[in-house]
Amino acid sequence: MKIYLSVIGLLIFLSCESAKTMAETETPAQDEKVIENITQNKLNGKWILDYMSPVNGKDYKKLFQIQKPYLTFVDEAKVAGNNGCNNIAGYYTTEDSKIHFDTANFRSTRMYCEGVDEEAFVSVLKTINGYDIINDGTKLVLLTGDIISMTLVKTED
Repeated sequence: MKIYLSVIGLLIFLSCESAKTMAETETPAQDEKVIENITQNKLNGKWILDYMSPVNGKDYKKLFQIQKPYLTFVDEAKVAGNNGCNNIAGYYTTEDSKIHFDTANFRSTRMYCEGVDEEAFVSVLKTINGYDIINDGTKLVLLTGDIISMTLVKTED
């Protein structure tokens, strides 16, 4: 019986040491994930268009007279929103300060909205390759190279 208890005690001790060693070796990867998750949490949520570079000589206020387009970052890969008329949904990827919207595979409802350039919002998203979150996490800046193509403001919705 004493041998049996000694073996169990030894196994418990070894398993604790093994788990401690594994935790110590995995810390850098876990730290990177924590940093990525903090950044991702800042991106998650609903962002309403505040500025968009002109399309065909028209600013966003003339392009979207029914409602302002918006994006809702659902998680680390999914994005949904509205293009000023129709609901849109698709996928995006980020790495550091880079972002890519997979606009070729975006899905969209098919309502008709008179006077709205339904393609304008998504056509600018196609060009986006960088982002920054500023003003204490309340403003999202979307970049094409080093040029600001869009800014969006975070909402509580």
